Amino acid sequence: MKEGHIIYCGPVKINIVKDNSLMGKMTVDHITEVIKEKYLQNKIIVLWLMAAPSGFPFYQALIEKVKRDRFLRKIIKETHFFQFDDYPISRKSRKFSVTFRCLLENNLFIPLKNLGAELPYIHFLELTGTDKDKEITKAYKEELLNLRKENSYIFQLKGIGMDGHWGFHGAEIPLDMVPDMIEVPMNKQNIQQQRIDWPELFPRIEDVPKTAYTFNVNAFLLADEIIDNVPQPTKEYAVLATYGTDDIINEIPSSALKKHHNAQAYITEEVAKALIEFREGRCKNKDYKLSNTTLNRLRSLWKDDKNQTYSQQSIKVMEEVLRKLNIIV
Repeated sequence: MKEGHIIYCGPVKINIVKDNSLMGKMTVDHITEVIKEKYLQNKIIVLWLMAAPSGFPFYQALIEKVKRDRFLRKIIKETHFFQFDDYPISRKSRKFSVTFRCLLENNLFIPLKNLGAELPYIHFLELTGTDKDKEITKAYKEELLNLRKENSYIFQLKGIGMDGHWGFHGAEIPLDMVPDMIEVPMNKQNIQQQRIDWPELFPRIEDVPKTAYTFNVNAFLLADEIIDNVPQPTKEYAVLATYGTDDIINEIPSSALKKHHNAQAYITEEVAKALIEFREGRCKNKDYKLSNTTLNRLRSLWKDDKNQTYSQQSIKVMEEVLRKLNIIV
């Protein structure tokens, strides 16, 4: 496989790049080119951003580009920023550090402000952990939808969860729901990903919040343009299940990206290993199935010596999905 390898899954262009840094740079270069064009057309620019380690290379590349590019700095000052999701935790809570508001502030917004971009249009999802949260999420959804009705261009940066979730829209939520913000339970696979992403914040299973609020997939699909960023090897199964075939299945919410008219992905060579093997195999033999060596590597992603029952359950779910997609025997 050559650097800069490109494949298509349905209408989605998938750019497979060498490493995290190049993924972030290429994503920012593309987004910058588009938003400059839309800004000159007097569009209201909206960046709808995931808050996760998958986004870190993008955050850093954007900060570096804003530092060097005066025109981009002007645009960013007028850009509206929205979240995908968050935990129902108040800013006043001692647990606030685990929220995506805190992550975005510390890793993106404060560094941008330090470059002279005041960012007056940050739309935080200010959850409280009380009964008020349903009204808060309803108002937040309306904020975004109202901007969509105006002369705006909504650019979304997403990732893929280890189990294929999009935001916190997981397999237990129907894909055919009307666009909305919803409260969801944290399933076992999602909890495990949070612990892998944030071991310092979630040392124990019980430390992960039991619920979260999220836009659902059909709300995410309202964006004008969507880019998927997936750098981590821990997402190798999720990338395979999302882009291995043209199927859109409820078990892999991110597979619905293939319904969007203007979407592409930038993923690293490391996370694309199983995808490349399978797609190249299918090019030579329409009945090709994933090798046992690769399947065993995917099984190891769910290994948890402290909770072997959980590991076995997660592996079983993964294998059921791959069989449904006709990727394994």
